[in-house]
Amino acid sequence: MHKNATSGTRGRSWSGKPRELGPDARSRPYDPSATLSDPVFVQQALLQALREGDFQAVVEIYRAHLRVLNRSHTAKALNISRQSVHKMLKPSGTPSLKTFTAFMRILRARTDAR
Repeated sequence: MHKNATSGTRGRSWSGKPRELGPDARSRPYDPSATLSDPVFVQQALLQALREGDFQAVVEIYRAHLRVLNRSHTAKALNISRQSVHKMLKPSGTPSLKTFTAFMRILRARTDAR
């Protein structure tokens, strides 16, 4: 199979300049780490993805939450090595069911503590 050529029009859709907001425009800062560090939000998102049967969404939510946590504390709480946490963050790394259930127990404990 031969490789297709790359489009020559790539990169024309954005001029590279930031947009100027109008005088009546309202904007607010958004920090996704604040939402992703909230155990209640993460637990609800994971349960919704499980109900829908969306395995890829479950893994992506799991990874996003792991990225905002302290990996050393998380590894200790999950009873795994820190290197295992880093492997789960890779695109090819999928958590085992045992690790995932331990993760859900930790989320529940954090949720109940609130």
